[in-house]
Order: sequence, then structure tokens, then C-alpha cells
Amino acid sequence: MNEMVPDTLTVLPDPRLFRAARWMQRVWLGVTAMAILLGLMPLVGIPLGGSSTAAAREGLPFLITALLCGISMLLSEPERTGFAVSNARRIVNFLAICALITFWILDRKTAANPRLVVFPSERFALGLCALTIVVILVGQKNWVINRLVDVLVCGLCLLSLLLVADAVFGSLALFGSTAGSPGTAAFLVCLVALTIVVALRQAEHGVFSIFLGVGVGSSLARVFAPILLLLPFAWEAVNQWMNRVGTAGHLGAALVASAGVAVAVGILLFFAWRISRMENEIHDLILRDEATRLFNFRGFHMLADHALRLAQRSGVPFSVLFIDLENLAQIHSQLGPDGTSAALAEAGEILRATFRESDIKGRIGADQFAVAGQFDRAGISVAALRLEAATAARAAKSRRQITLQFSMGHVTTTAGDLQESLRDLLERAGQLRNRQEGQLKETLVN
Repeated sequence: MNEMVPDTLTVLPDPRLFRAARWMQRVWLGVTAMAILLGLMPLVGIPLGGSSTAAAREGLPFLITALLCGISMLLSEPERTGFAVSNARRIVNFLAICALITFWILDRKTAANPRLVVFPSERFALGLCALTIVVILVGQKNWVINRLVDVLVCGLCLLSLLLVADAVFGSLALFGSTAGSPGTAAFLVCLVALTIVVALRQAEHGVFSIFLGVGVGSSLARVFAPILLLLPFAWEAVNQWMNRVGTAGHLGAALVASAGVAVAVGILLFFAWRISRMENEIHDLILRDEATRLFNFRGFHMLADHALRLAQRSGVPFSVLFIDLENLAQIHSQLGPDGTSAALAEAGEILRATFRESDIKGRIGADQFAVAGQFDRAGISVAALRLEAATAARAAKSRRQITLQFSMGHVTTTAGDLQESLRDLLERAGQLRNRQEGQLKETLVN
């Protein structure tokens, strides 16, 4: 339970940017595939950019690992579910780890001969290791793992900036030096493209999610990030062109520019998250029910409708549980307003303790509640039974004169009603609850 996403308003993603990020991941996976093919061409006698067959053969382990990472990212897309897909991804991840360990062993054995180095450079080797770890861990719900992936993705982005700047400054000969080996072009494209893929994937639930959100903080992050990304590199290039002093070399200039980007983007993210958090606090005051600390009618509908659209696009089941606090009027008549407030607060506590923190829980009427989330039929049935058990356990321990009594009904989307709205689901769940309540009364009477 505690490992799930917190039950507070974080960055609410913009659906259009969310879809664009998914498509961009596939585009960059395609770029990775093309770079791998270009890197393999010298092995079949088609040299590109001065690459030799020997250089391509030495870089083959890197291309193999990049291919496995790309396949793993493709298989880990939320739309791809099922037992076969999960096992296939586990196999690919295992092969990537085995390949990485094998290549490190080979690299150690051939380190004495600089012409037989498996990895093209130490920087590429470092990026390859970090990339493999991120590909295996990305998408995890565990808070600690998610933060670790954030750190690794930030490091990968910084390393990619350094390598790209090193290559560009070297090719322009602004710093009195030339670019590295032409055979590293395919390796560089693979590393940069896969870094973009994992950054976009992590942006769905990590520190980079600020770029896909709605609100002022997210808008500022999207506007200023490209400027801060290019400004340090442009400054270094213009400064070198004006002074014509090549003492630092293109690698030193790339290091300085990359460090500038890291500091500037870090400051931008800090203030963007601060602004976003203040927006969330304002939204929290507007969208929360004061008596239960659950979402109110407006907040529940806004967040649950967004979650329903995401579930429909991903093709995953989505369920709504309609709950009625049957004896609230009796509590009010016998215990007064204070007893009513205490009963509502207790109802909110039971719902928060029973359901996952990622589920959307709200008070949608005076005595009506609802829970929405990605449940299948079996899952929402178990959740409803868990709520009944939790209510009974609380009643057994409580010294209240009148204990809470819930009645409920739940529905789950199917393949035929993927376009059904949240309002329709709530109406069906309420009707089901009424039918079940009527049948129960008939049974008691008979």
C-alpha cells in the first residue's frame, strides 16, 4: 500500500502531451533501430563515414546491448500486457544483464591491447551500464526505486549532453581539435536515442513529469528548458569563436557547458515544482471535502474522468464503486451535527485505509461516496468485501451509539463500453446498489 503513488494531487498530466510522449518514444526507438543497422553495415562490407570492419566488430557488443534495451522498452509499454509479454521482457532483461557482464569481462581481458577494446570509450561504457539498469527498473511503483531511476535518468541525460557537445565541438574544430572516431557515430545515436526514450517514459511518473503536466509550473518548465539547454553550449561556442583560444579543448568546453545545463535545469525544476506544489495546495483546498478529507464531487469527477480516459486508451479495465452511507440521517437525528461530522470523518478514514493510495476516493453527495480505479471485476469485488470487513471490524471496536452502515454497488468497463463516461458508470453502479438493496429487503420480508 505505502509503495503506491501518494493520494494527493501531484502533477496532473496533459492528455495531449501524454499521447505525444508515447509516440515520441516509438519514434526514438525507430531511430535506435536505424542507428543499429547503420552500425552493423560495415560487417557486411558497406563502410559508412570511414568506419572499418574491425571497428564495427569491436563495437558489436554495444549495439547488441542497445538492441536488447530497445526491445525491453518496447515490451514494457503500458498497452502491452499479458503473460507472454511479461515473460518476454524478463528474458530480454536477463539477456541484457548477461551481455553487459560478458562484455565487461571481455573488456578486461583485452584492455592490454588498445586495438581490441570492446567498448568504444569509458564514457560509452558508463552510459551503457546506467542505461541497462534504468531499462530494467523503469516503471516500478516503489518510491525508492522510482527516485533511483530519476537520478540515473538525470545522469544519463547529462552524459548524453556531454557526448553530443564533445562530438559537435570536435567536428566544428572550434577548439583546435577534431572529432573522435567516426565509428562511434552509431553508438552515440543509440545512447542518445535510448536516453530520450527512458526520459520520456520516466516523465510519466518521475521528476520529469513536470514537463507533461498542466498548470503554470509545467508551462514554465516547457518554455525555459530548451533555452537553458542550448544557452550554455551556444555561449561556449561563441566565446571560443570570438577569442580563438583553444587551450581548453572541445571536451573541456563540453564539460563546462554540460555542467551549466545541469545547474540551470536543476534550478528550473526546483522552482517549477515549487510553483506546481503551490497550485496543488490551492487545488486541494478547492477539490477536497472538509468533513471527510476525500475528494469532493468536483475533484472526484475531474480526477476519475482523467483516469478513466487513460485506462480506455491503454485498454485496461476500470471500475467504479458506488457507496451509500445508509444511516447518516439517523445519526444526524439522534446525535446532532457533531455526531454527523464524526461519522463522516470515520467514513473517510475507513475508505482511505481500505483502498490503495492510487485509487480515487470521493464524497459525491451528502451520504454518497465513490471509489474509482484500475480494477478488474474480481479486484473490485474483493475491494468491496474488504470495505465490508473493515466497517464491521471498526463497528466491533467502536463505542459509538450508532455504527456506520454501508451499502454499495460496483461496475467494471468491458470491451463493448470503452467509450462509456464516468457519469454513466456511476449511474449504473448506483442502480445496481439499489437493486441489490431492494432484493435484500424482499429476502428479509419473506
